[in-house]
Amino acid sequence: MRIGLFSDSYLPSLDGISYSIESFRIELEKRGHEVVVFAPAPGIRYKEKIPNIIRFPAVKGLFYDDYLTSMFFPPEAMQRIKKKELDVIHFHTPSQVGLLGAYYAIRNDVPLLSTYHTDLYQYVSHYPQVLPGAIALSLLAPLITRGGLADFRTAVSGLKPSRSIDKWNKKILVRGVTMLHDKCDYVIAPSHKIEKQLLSWHTTAPIRVLPTGVDKITTNQRAVTLFRHRHGIEDHEKVLLFVGRLGSEKNIELILSSMPHVLKQVPHTKLVLVGRHEHQTKLEKMAQDLDISHKVVFTGFIEHDKLGSVYEASDVFVFPSKTDTQGLVLHEAANSGLPIVMVDKDITEVVKDGVNGYIVRSSAKEMAKKIIAILHDDALHKSMSEASSRMAAKYSVEHQTILLEKLYESAISAHKRAKQLP
Repeated sequence: MRIGLFSDSYLPSLDGISYSIESFRIELEKRGHEVVVFAPAPGIRYKEKIPNIIRFPAVKGLFYDDYLTSMFFPPEAMQRIKKKELDVIHFHTPSQVGLLGAYYAIRNDVPLLSTYHTDLYQYVSHYPQVLPGAIALSLLAPLITRGGLADFRTAVSGLKPSRSIDKWNKKILVRGVTMLHDKCDYVIAPSHKIEKQLLSWHTTAPIRVLPTGVDKITTNQRAVTLFRHRHGIEDHEKVLLFVGRLGSEKNIELILSSMPHVLKQVPHTKLVLVGRHEHQTKLEKMAQDLDISHKVVFTGFIEHDKLGSVYEASDVFVFPSKTDTQGLVLHEAANSGLPIVMVDKDITEVVKDGVNGYIVRSSAKEMAKKIIAILHDDALHKSMSEASSRMAAKYSVEHQTILLEKLYESAISAHKRAKQLP
């Protein structure tokens, strides 16, 4: 197969979407397929090093500081896609490059799939600056999908402001995203949580739950020892770990609030926060106010292939976010055999309450109680660790890529059958 992956988030940007696309790309190529990635160029002078990656001019921070915005698509863009003679198109973002892929597929009768990676419905609560992008999506969706007058009326009606920008954003996003998804052969939800959300929006396209595959990140004892030493973690100290963006949507304040309770029972404990975001300044101030700064380590960004030593150096993975669609770090933590304490009860692919961790209410005391229970009981920690490894093994990159491959084949076959009908 010749597969086109369209995304507004891709390498060298390091996030869940980029990781998902890259892991699938590599595995699909191993399986003999030709994969072409279409993505923004992170800078005018950026030189692509990977074959079959097609870049488009982009700027950073037009709508959202962490997001590249492709400014325009020259006429030859469609020709560049056409020359690849793609058998299937899979778009990963409902934004400029992703929309270009959907536009081409719909107009040229190419099988089309979408993965809804980011819970934009929740994101607008934390980042209202995405409103211009939401408005653009709502207006463009009827054009991209070749919608009729009814679709245009639906889009325009969504632009009537409400008293709540949050509600307005969400209303606009739901309409635009649903119009796009309804033109897909399959819509992929990375978790049952997102499947439920898409169904509530009355998406008519077939929805398939397909988490991104995650393999264990290899490391060695020397790297583990160096990590602990570098960050002042003593041999006898327990480590609570969070990995991800240190943004407001991740609810990291909950972990910090739980730390004083944990330290009363397990004083030899440190919290390690891996990631970066401008919100870190507020988190550092909160740690100071709670008088726990000496117990909190901000590592900054760590390259993905070096995270193995971070997971192996830790005792419990703590995940307070309620906005994630899958939580790739949950899979990584589980692969490393970490018990997990989390808040989001709807992301349960690799976490079962009471089996390999605990799902708690958004309460500092309750989170602390469960963390303490795991740290105090070696037998419990061991059983949860083993359970995490077993559950994560179900979602290897190879296994999940095979499932994706079958969806592609199904979409292509359906289009071939439709063309053969009189």
